[in-house]
Amino acid sequence: MDRQLVTILTPHGIFSLIKSEWKIIATYTTFALAIAIAAIFMLEPRYEIKAYVDKPYGNEISELNIGRSAATGLQQYTPEQVFSYFTRRLTTDEAIQHFFQKTYLPQQDTPPETDAGKQALYNSVRKHVISITPPPTPPKGGVRDLYNIQITAPTGEKAKKWLQEFLAQVSDDARHALIQDIEKAISLQVKNTERDLQEKMRTTESNRHDRQAQLAEALQVAQAVGLKDPQMTSAQPPRQDGAASFIDGSRLYARGTKSLQAELEVLKHRKDDAPFVDGLRAAQAQLNLLKEQAPGEKQFSIFHVDGEIIQPLKPVFPKKSLIMGLGLFLGLVLGVLAALIRTGTLQRLLSESQASAS
Repeated sequence: MDRQLVTILTPHGIFSLIKSEWKIIATYTTFALAIAIAAIFMLEPRYEIKAYVDKPYGNEISELNIGRSAATGLQQYTPEQVFSYFTRRLTTDEAIQHFFQKTYLPQQDTPPETDAGKQALYNSVRKHVISITPPPTPPKGGVRDLYNIQITAPTGEKAKKWLQEFLAQVSDDARHALIQDIEKAISLQVKNTERDLQEKMRTTESNRHDRQAQLAEALQVAQAVGLKDPQMTSAQPPRQDGAASFIDGSRLYARGTKSLQAELEVLKHRKDDAPFVDGLRAAQAQLNLLKEQAPGEKQFSIFHVDGEIIQPLKPVFPKKSLIMGLGLFLGLVLGVLAALIRTGTLQRLLSESQASAS
């Protein structure tokens, strides 16, 4: 290799080259830095905010469980059950579509007018604006076992606002679904209790008619044998209240015509069987408690944010220091390359390389 070329390629030679061609190197470096600075101002900044959500605390759903007890036949909700409504809604496409239609699209300066444009913008939102990461299964060391929601926006204020609005939308939709399920469960319980009450009333009425038939037959027997007063003996008193029908061998007639006629008249003129229905008052109390349930009016939390949602102050993109460093590096490289070309060093190096190859 040319001795002069070898001298130039040493550190001392390169320094001498840079020193002698500093103007062209400085020009390229300044130009590259100018492009980097322009890129920093031209690129739209992106601010990023994250929130970790967890199941609500027990005291945050206490109002929801008021009135849910054995008396109403309704089981109390656990924080895990309530939170499951939120997570199911959180991971659906419908949640992101709702956010896109209600929050993101109306805040665009020039929203697309065509369906294709809206679809392209929605795809961009799914890819660059909102990200939902469920906890790892199974849990991994060093990774938080919580759902992670990440929002990227052009300003820190907008990022915080979008995150809060997205969580509020998901919470409202999940809360609505939970309340609907509660109302359906209560309605079903009310119907079952009312049917149970109706059946109890019909059964009591049927029992009254059966009792009247038994008393009427026993009265005929008592009249036939001429028994007016109850026939009591020390050996066996009449089994009047627990007796079977007369056909089955009952001695109900032994009570006598006076007693039988009196009870028969009472049963014939009874206007309300309610006092004689077993479990009637308990069922009525359960029905009243169920009808007093108003889940839509109760205040409760369906999720809990781990920590505070703080507005980001610095953008995650563009990274100014990285862009400036890259611009400086490229400027220096291009400047040195230009100096090598200007002095003919690069051409001699290429010629020497071709000669060695041949």
